Amino acid sequence: MVIMQEKELVSVYREVVGYPSVTGAKVTLEGDGQILTLESYWSQRDLERKQKTVSLRAHAINISSGDVLSSSGPQEVKNELWNKVSPSGSLRAVVRVEKDKKNEDKQYVEIFDTKRKLKTIDVHSLEKHGKIIDNDGQFGTFEWSSSEGHLLYIAEKKLPVAKSFFDPKAFKDDPIGGEDAEDDLKDEKATGKDEALIGEEFVYHQSWGETLVERIHPVICILDIEACTVSILENLPENVSPGQAMWAPDDAGVVVCGWEHEPYRLGLKHCCQRRSALYYIDLQKVTVELLSESERAVRFPRFSPDMSKLIYMDTPVGGGHLQCARLIKVAWPSLERKVVVDIVRSAPAPEFPGLFCASMSRDVWFEDSIHIAMSSHFRSRLAVFIINTDSGKIQQVQVDGEQGCMSLLCVTKNIAVLQCSTPNTPAHLVFGKIEDPSDVSKTKWIFPDGQPEPLDWLSWSINPHTPSKDRMNEKFSSVDYESILCLPKLEKGDALPPLIVFSHGGPNTSFDSSFNDISAFFCRCGYATVMVNYRGSLGFGQDSVDSLLGCIGSQDVKDVESAMVEILAKGVADGNSIFAFGGSHGGFLSTHLIGQYPDTFKAAATRNPVTNLVSMFSTTDIIDWIFDQAGLPFDLKSLADDKLLPQLWRASPIAYIDKVKTPLLLMLGQEDLRVPPSQGVEFWRALKARNVPVRMQSYPGNNHSISSVDAEADCMLNTMVWFNKHLPGKQA
Repeated sequence: MVIMQEKELVSVYREVVGYPSVTGAKVTLEGDGQILTLESYWSQRDLERKQKTVSLRAHAINISSGDVLSSSGPQEVKNELWNKVSPSGSLRAVVRVEKDKKNEDKQYVEIFDTKRKLKTIDVHSLEKHGKIIDNDGQFGTFEWSSSEGHLLYIAEKKLPVAKSFFDPKAFKDDPIGGEDAEDDLKDEKATGKDEALIGEEFVYHQSWGETLVERIHPVICILDIEACTVSILENLPENVSPGQAMWAPDDAGVVVCGWEHEPYRLGLKHCCQRRSALYYIDLQKVTVELLSESERAVRFPRFSPDMSKLIYMDTPVGGGHLQCARLIKVAWPSLERKVVVDIVRSAPAPEFPGLFCASMSRDVWFEDSIHIAMSSHFRSRLAVFIINTDSGKIQQVQVDGEQGCMSLLCVTKNIAVLQCSTPNTPAHLVFGKIEDPSDVSKTKWIFPDGQPEPLDWLSWSINPHTPSKDRMNEKFSSVDYESILCLPKLEKGDALPPLIVFSHGGPNTSFDSSFNDISAFFCRCGYATVMVNYRGSLGFGQDSVDSLLGCIGSQDVKDVESAMVEILAKGVADGNSIFAFGGSHGGFLSTHLIGQYPDTFKAAATRNPVTNLVSMFSTTDIIDWIFDQAGLPFDLKSLADDKLLPQLWRASPIAYIDKVKTPLLLMLGQEDLRVPPSQGVEFWRALKARNVPVRMQSYPGNNHSISSVDAEADCMLNTMVWFNKHLPGKQA
């Protein structure tokens, strides 16, 4: 193996992250439905500008022949929070962000027809609410009414101005304030502004946690486009934060999810098991009706094209933060509920393992108002399924030549647009007109950019693993797991490559066989990489998720180590050059591995690792994660008492600190609320005190994901420099 120098590593990293990913797509039909315009949005890192840019591409395609008539772009899209075409296609609404003279963000709603901009509405000047919430995957909504006269969206609640006790304008009868203060108060009342709250400038307002720090109390807003007025719907219970709203039939009401935020909020990012409900707000009767079952966690309401059916997903409250979900159908207007797809407990390959969806496309329905399409984890892949909401029949979409991952971007007029990729094939578009949703096998699939060629410097495979008898979970003995192996290209006579053992976070997430720039970077630098979907990962049935509860630090660690041993037994990597890498729970596993197997790894690198469950309990935004993963019951009154603490300690990597001798690189986001940087600092101190080689990187302005372009690049380059430094034969 030729060890790359830093300049070469920079060049390789630039190459690997130069492949964009698809973030969205929409379809319009012209010429009696024969000409399709496919607009797609692509995200790409700009290393020089230190930004993630979004670009728009467009294809004009003849539906009958599949010929691409024209294509344009990529054209960079700037300052857009939302861009939505009206139901008829004649209007477009854009929420745009611009800086004012004080360099503060201002938001505008712009309305266009097919020829020109019709109007710009300064929503801040209306003083009805705070910032419009973007497409954050949790609360964000931006919907045209069927009449095309109104827009439905979610914004932050307008908070009254808070002033100090000593503000000269604080009290109307304060002699210090004098006549000016009284005049200001009269002006406020005349304009309808709320009076200032005195002495509340430092009151704590809790947010919804990691990546949702600006989400305090969302509200439902309706903008009258002609009148340029905003109405705030305040019908929901006061202890609920609304999001994911949709217009009900005939614009007569609004269907919305509501997450309970009393007595306090727990982080929502990647946490789909929070207590929530689906509500119907009748705008004419000014009433609120509960649509979902009580004591459930709900998300993703979607109305059928004929507005006769509403589907949504739900899970039990508590347990794994991402887990198998039910698909529920609500008949309209009878509001009768039916379970379309139930939770699947166990599913050996290649059976359907249940629905595991952290997100859902906005447009999922076919024109028949019977079938929907959706993406879901399917073991170590992402797959697209067509579901009959009447019968519950499930079909998996198959596209010739696609062996990796497929995710749904949208369904419009029976045209399904997919994003596809594999570990050695970057993201590309595929679409097809599904004439008969009851038999998707008849569909002709089209690659608008041509069928892509795989990268010749990386090969990959999915490997099955079965726990040995001594590692089998007695309650869930049928659960197996998998790993994804990525190998660099070897020339004749080359030595076996070193192996990076890459553990995913969560733990209830999953590696899938899509293009992964981290594993691609490792392979391009000459390292083999094994990504392990240990028991507890998504896409293997609910039993897999539940099997890990109460077993973290043991079952997951042993699964990863055993998968590593089985991969090495294939003779594809050097068993004397093994490295550990992972973030969050993946960092938890990496630090466990170097403690429980101290002679195995040459070096390790972790991003925001969980290292001590005892000290993490009082600092994380998801304290329930500690209880759930420790296999203990949780409610909002729960505390880490003297009975719990020993159990948390035994499950923590820091319990093995005296055995660690592997050089460790720690990379920490200073704004991390999920796994606070104190976790990494505590482990760093412990290793320094024991003279174990350790280095720590700290990234200002970065949260749990360390996803700013410059910080992310620094993490990857430093990781590879760290691993190269500790290869056998190199001086540490």
